[in-house]
Amino acid sequence: MSDSPSLPGTLPIGELLNGTSSPVSWLIPDFIAAGSLVTLGGEPGAGKSYLSYSLSLALTTGTSLLGWTIDHPRRVLYVDQENSRADCIEYFRWAWRALGCPDSALVTQNLTFVHFGLPAAAWAQQLAVYATAVKPDLIILDTTTPTCAIQDENDNGEASRAIMALRNNQALVHPAPAILALKHARVNSKAETGERRYTLRGAKAWEGQADSVIFQIRAQGHPRTDGLTNTRLEPANTRAFGLRQTIHIEPQ
Repeated sequence: MSDSPSLPGTLPIGELLNGTSSPVSWLIPDFIAAGSLVTLGGEPGAGKSYLSYSLSLALTTGTSLLGWTIDHPRRVLYVDQENSRADCIEYFRWAWRALGCPDSALVTQNLTFVHFGLPAAAWAQQLAVYATAVKPDLIILDTTTPTCAIQDENDNGEASRAIMALRNNQALVHPAPAILALKHARVNSKAETGERRYTLRGAKAWEGQADSVIFQIRAQGHPRTDGLTNTRLEPANTRAFGLRQTIHIEPQ
């Protein structure tokens, strides 16, 4: 009896079970796995954009960040559909100086920054144009609701369609890029215990269908006098690979 024909989309399960090599490679060790979809949630002003700008510069220059060793420069496609041009420039300057002013030639070579470049009616198609041209290792969406032209933030069906479009964009590039999708979050406090619970604002599909969900949480207590905010990265939903321990951030 001949072997069954190979069918599109199937995996050789027997070979996979007996394999010994790691099934994943890391863009940032124990934080962002290659080809994954990671949702980063945080309250407005918590520092999601500044953190993401810093990540993009660290990745494109191979510069260590927050204890993570970046073994070599990577290509990053950053789509910002939220921050003003002036804010974008200042975030980049802050992040670049904080990283020790790494080689700007590497940034120019490896970072593609798109500012309000996705039309609402055809955002997925235009993102595909950028992705296939750049062939990035990481795509950052800042933030997801305007980037994906979400009309009803609470509509799980609309969110699922947007997530599928993002997955389809990943499939256009080999190897598939990771996606870091920034989302606004909200805090729910229990009056009787004071417990604070963080959830993504809007549709729950962004939590259920992502490979990893991380919250950037403001430190409690008095605000810093320099205007900066101490935060921590808290994993909320990690599947096989992703962040599993809290990371504290004290910006300088």
